Amino acid sequence: MFNSIRVQGILPEELVVLVEKVVPLLAQARSEAVIALPEADACASVEAMFAGSPLLLRQDFPFDEPQALKLTQPLLDLLEKTSGEAAKATQALRQALESGRLDLPQLFRAYAAGDDAPFTPWRDRLPGSPRALDFLATSALWPGLNTAAELLAKRLPEGLPHDHGHCPLCGSLPYISLLRGKEGKRFGVCSFCGHEYRIRRIACAYCDEADQNRLKLFQVAEYPGLRVDVCESCKMYIKTVDAREGVAGAMPALDDMASVALDAVAQRQGYKRPTLSAWGF
Repeated sequence: MFNSIRVQGILPEELVVLVEKVVPLLAQARSEAVIALPEADACASVEAMFAGSPLLLRQDFPFDEPQALKLTQPLLDLLEKTSGEAAKATQALRQALESGRLDLPQLFRAYAAGDDAPFTPWRDRLPGSPRALDFLATSALWPGLNTAAELLAKRLPEGLPHDHGHCPLCGSLPYISLLRGKEGKRFGVCSFCGHEYRIRRIACAYCDEADQNRLKLFQVAEYPGLRVDVCESCKMYIKTVDAREGVAGAMPALDDMASVALDAVAQRQGYKRPTLSAWGF
């Protein structure tokens, strides 16, 4: 997968190397995450979930905070080794952590709650690498969040309708969608917890528009098995990976990264993407 990303020559090599080294680090952490699940009465009722409510609100979603704190240093080390602007950003973040100007537990809680306020000033302070802090928080929290998603998915009631595009576990939006199985059932991949869940094949994943006259898609010959679904009602787009054949869909975060050229095409046509990548940029 990383070779196919490299040959495109679109993303900077230092970014590709960074993600290439982060993937095994997070995979190992994913196998070691420890999650304390909430009591059943803290979750939405079956009736509420059938009406469209997520199992938990995002700010109540559990994660492994000790592990996230422990991952911070190796992630900063990897970010610093990319050199250039990312290295400068890493030094600034380290100084902020040492001085107490940056409170990681508070930052993690803000990320979990969907509060962008603590991140915004750092995007201005680090113009050469504005998403460095987003990358740090997203990557450090992902193993615990995804482990929690796997465990909490067992609490979802059977027969839950898939009329909405948001995640049934945390209510977040998908960052990519997949076609799986012989029938090509469509699944969203949550931008927060990574949970894969059924969504309607012909509907906008973001505003739930189902009028086929308002929904369009386009493909690019150089990216077989990939398409971009666009909605004329909300002007949003989402990439869809046909995972019925080959290895596509095995790691959606890399499929997303390998198809960044399609993001550029969609955005040039005036469509927007409401979520960041799985890496926080």
